[in-house]
Amino acid sequence: MSLEYLPIMAEAGAPKPPRVLVSPSKEAWSPITKPVNQSTIALLSSAALRLQNQKPFVPREDLSYRRIPSDPAAGAIIIDHHSGIGRVPKQDPEIVFPRTALASLAQHGIIGAISPFHFSFMGGVRRAQEIEDELAPAIADDLKKMAVDLALLVPY
Repeated sequence: MSLEYLPIMAEAGAPKPPRVLVSPSKEAWSPITKPVNQSTIALLSSAALRLQNQKPFVPREDLSYRRIPSDPAAGAIIIDHHSGIGRVPKQDPEIVFPRTALASLAQHGIIGAISPFHFSFMGGVRRAQEIEDELAPAIADDLKKMAVDLALLVPY
């Protein structure tokens, strides 16, 4: 089940003139094929997150993504997103990137395993066709190579 997040954000927080919402040209959902407690899970974040030693995101129209180690001890998270809602998450990135909570779920057997890496990209980019044709397939390919069964999108 998907949340209609984009229309809410377009109405509430978009710069003027309002954003034009674009629907994907093809369905991209895949059925869940095994129980969550047997699945390898990764986080996807649109908060432009990175580790300090990774290249910063370029504001607004950056179509790159960063691989963030799933281990919460791997380093401090930096949020490069330009959104004005980012003050509190910048103090505690776990709010928008719950690596520790996901690790706890794995330790308790609620989920099967955690992907070795999670992924972050710049949200709010208006280049819909390039996202669909380039960014999304690149992330999907990385997820497939890591045998991820379920990716959880945490929008920013």
